[in-house]
Amino acid sequence: MLRTSRAIAALIFAAALGLPSRARAQEPVAPPPSPPPTSPARPTLELSLDELVKRALENNNDIAVEKYNPELSEENIRLYRGYYDPLLGSTISQLEQTSPVTSAFAGAQNAVDTNTTTYNFSASQLLRTGGSARVDFTNNRGSTNSVFNTFNPSYNSGLNARLTQPFLRNFRIDSNRLQLTVAKRNREISDVQFQQIVTNTVATVKDRYYDLLYAIDNLQAQRQSLLLAQKLLDENQIRVKVGTMAPLDVVAAQSEVASREEGVIVAEAALLDAEDAIKSAIFPTNDPAVWALRIVPTDHPTAEPVVVDVEAATRKALEARTDVVAARKGLENAETTVKYASNQRLPDVSLIAAYGTNGVGGTIIQRNGFGGPIVGTVPGGYNDALSSVFGRDFPTWTVGVNFSYPLFNRQADATAARARISREQTQTSLRRLEMQVASEVRSAGRALETNYKRVESTRAARVLAEQRLDAEQKKFAAGMSTNFAVTQAQRDLALAAVSELRSVADYRKSQVNFDRVQMAGGGVAFATSAASVITTSPISTTGTGSPTPTP
Repeated sequence: MLRTSRAIAALIFAAALGLPSRARAQEPVAPPPSPPPTSPARPTLELSLDELVKRALENNNDIAVEKYNPELSEENIRLYRGYYDPLLGSTISQLEQTSPVTSAFAGAQNAVDTNTTTYNFSASQLLRTGGSARVDFTNNRGSTNSVFNTFNPSYNSGLNARLTQPFLRNFRIDSNRLQLTVAKRNREISDVQFQQIVTNTVATVKDRYYDLLYAIDNLQAQRQSLLLAQKLLDENQIRVKVGTMAPLDVVAAQSEVASREEGVIVAEAALLDAEDAIKSAIFPTNDPAVWALRIVPTDHPTAEPVVVDVEAATRKALEARTDVVAARKGLENAETTVKYASNQRLPDVSLIAAYGTNGVGGTIIQRNGFGGPIVGTVPGGYNDALSSVFGRDFPTWTVGVNFSYPLFNRQADATAARARISREQTQTSLRRLEMQVASEVRSAGRALETNYKRVESTRAARVLAEQRLDAEQKKFAAGMSTNFAVTQAQRDLALAAVSELRSVADYRKSQVNFDRVQMAGGGVAFATSAASVITTSPISTTGTGSPTPTP
């Protein structure tokens, strides 16, 4: 009687839907999703975790871009070292001049013709003590038709050296040495930043490897869940045919199959995204053949417990982590800037020392009286001038001190004050960074411990869900359970399986992050609390009243 009432109720419900009961019961099941692009027919690339890291170090574009910065910093050092390169100079010229006679003392009747050849040489250099040195070697040869010249042609030579050395301002440090010192430290900072990029890239590709493992396992779990739902639907259809189940139960099973198919579709897309993330990290160019590859991970690490020493990890991070090292280098630059700015407040007291010697040579013209006719000549030449120069026949000495100091000196005082404030700000920023690093390391250590506990918890939940499903299926086969209870047990098992897979992936990634935070900053911190359980492939529910996990 009860069975007849249930059949009548099912017929009424089917009629209300506008469909025959038999047609609804025998409605074909939605076709399974088309084979995903991850089909084994695609070309494959098998990768272990070590091979993935090696490829990333060789081909990653982030590393390729960053590696130019140390080279640029090295060229900056060369640029500032160039301030101290010796500067050589020379002047070679020929002058021919004709001047009108405007005085009886011009020495010519109509015009004075003068020919002068000049060949001067010089060398100068900035000194690393803040001073400068210069040497000039001057030479010229002149000839004229003026009767008043004793030497014709005449040779004049001179050798002059000059040294300027400050003793207060710019003595211990000047702008050139400041820039060179800062450039050297910036070179060290660029090396540290390159190391940071490498460390973070390695951590990132490891995370993506574990994401790919999770995506593969998650897809398998979603397909297994779909198979369970499909199996229940097939069994229900058989029961409807033999008259032991109402057609309405088949509709519910069909709805569940459709929901599980959605989970498979989403999991397939997540797998493709995980593959593309790895490809973008290990291949340098955009190649269609690369995107067509199927990445097959060959390593399947287990979720084994590890010892977490947070205090030791914190000390290690504060001592050698890249962002901390770079910040300390920046503080050293700030200290150097303060030193330079303080030095610029001092008076400018410079020693000036110069020495020179001159010589003259050439053919001596002997005349009868002042401007009279030539009565004799004494041969000579350029060697006579050089002999006088290097024989120090006509020396010149100069020693002096230059002093200058601006009244009030407000510009230098303000610059020094700004430098001190900037240094204090940098010190405060370093202390803030050290607190952030310590907090990040401690958080990463807790996340590692928490995620291992999640692995154990979700594993136990998945085992219990399997046992519950097995019990519900046996009860359902004996007529002691309902279609809804079996469907709910299947869904709970699928949720438990996905949660376990996610917790294992999170645990592996938290291991990577715990190692990373001790070595490098600037990465994306990975920490999952015990209260947050992430599922990247949602398992929806339809008409069952149970919650739907969302990413």
